[in-house]
Amino acid sequence: MALFQIMRKAGTAIIPAAMALKTLSRQRAIHAAVGSSFQSRCRLQISMWNSSIESRASFASLAVATSKTDENLIKVLDSEIQCAVESDPPNEDVVTPDTIPFTIEDKPGEHSVILRRKYGNEDIKVEVLGIGMVDQEGEDDDDDDEEGKGSQQPQLNFNVTISKGDGPCLEFNCSAYPDEIVIDMMSTKQPKGNDDVLAYEGPAFTDLDENLQKSFHKYLEIRGVKGSLSNFLLEYMINKDSREYIRWLKNVKQFVEM
Repeated sequence: MALFQIMRKAGTAIIPAAMALKTLSRQRAIHAAVGSSFQSRCRLQISMWNSSIESRASFASLAVATSKTDENLIKVLDSEIQCAVESDPPNEDVVTPDTIPFTIEDKPGEHSVILRRKYGNEDIKVEVLGIGMVDQEGEDDDDDDEEGKGSQQPQLNFNVTISKGDGPCLEFNCSAYPDEIVIDMMSTKQPKGNDDVLAYEGPAFTDLDENLQKSFHKYLEIRGVKGSLSNFLLEYMINKDSREYIRWLKNVKQFVEM
């Protein structure tokens, strides 16, 4: 009986000790898991901070490079604007001489210029498309420079449309040279033609009878489309080209500075 009580007391003492050991082991496991999770979060946070620092540094470096590039471009644009103004200053107030019976529609920033006039019951529209430089014809090879290129002259293209009310119209595609206008092509146009139908526009102008060609030139001449208009348009479009180039440079500079 005494032995049984001793064993019972010993058993009672072992059970709490075992439970305490089990609890301690569980707490250590929990602490280990929490510690591992905390360390992972810390490593992730540090990695994110490092990436953020590197990104800000890269952005700052890019911003500095962009700023220097833009500043250099602005300086070059300023230099080009000054050069264009000094070397070929445009005339802002072009006076149309009395010998030119047309009104001029010239919108800043547009490539073309429109001239209009009334002639009896006709509405005449001249659309000037632009100016360029071409080689002069009929020059001796001895006059060419060292590169084999002859001198050049200004040339512009324009269309003349002559209409009478709502009916069909005549359209002339022309080229202007100093003191000369050349008809490249002519055709008749319907006011409301079908764009899907390929209309017959007549033969090439140079294939027409010579007398017929001269008659068409005279037809345009009495309506004001002649050599004096050609000289005026060449001078006007050269001046406009200078103005538009300077305006374009200033617009580009303004964009870069924004």
